[in-house]
Amino acid sequence: MSRSNAVILPSALLALVLFTLSPSFVAPPRAAGNVATGVVPAGVAAALSAAPAPAHAFSETELNQFGLVFAIFFLGFFIAGLVRMFTVGKL
Repeated sequence: MSRSNAVILPSALLALVLFTLSPSFVAPPRAAGNVATGVVPAGVAAALSAAPAPAHAFSETELNQFGLVFAIFFLGFFIAGLVRMFTVGKL
């Protein structure tokens, strides 16, 4: 057990060093004379497309439906836990 723990820390440190020394995926900035007007850089376009959708509020009906399903799900695990405790014999 301790041998595997002794391997994890050096490998994590090595991965951290390699990660920080590796070149980034973002290209270096271009010279100011080559800038094309109206063109969105690829990095900005990728970031905008990967951005999450704006949040919206849930209605009271949707929250009540979720609560009903969650209560039934939680009740099932609660009853399963009680059955497990009573059948094992150690409380």
